[in-house]
Amino acid sequence: MKPRLPAFDVLVDMARNDPQGLEKLRRSLTDAVIATASNETTRRRLIGLQFRVDMERRKAGSPLAATIRISEMMCHSLAALHRSMVAPETWDVPEPALRPEGQVLSFRRPTLPDDASP
Repeated sequence: MKPRLPAFDVLVDMARNDPQGLEKLRRSLTDAVIATASNETTRRRLIGLQFRVDMERRKAGSPLAATIRISEMMCHSLAALHRSMVAPETWDVPEPALRPEGQVLSFRRPTLPDDASP
């Protein structure tokens, strides 16, 4: 049997009163989507994507920070999809904002006087 998403009010109540239950529901719904993948390659890619999402959630300091990080992941993915459709020959070229640029400067160590006392 495929798990179903409860009504919004039920989810809000779970978030307030049963966060572990909400997490269990989230995991079961996610696993159900992954299990319906059309082939093994797609299933493995979905498992990898879910791993990345879980790691971002774990690294984030708060639920809001996790939401922002995951949203950024989606935006980067959509930008890459857009680039692949507009200019397919550049699909594997990093976005300009993500490409490291700049010049590394070396600084000389300051020289201190031999006797620093007045």
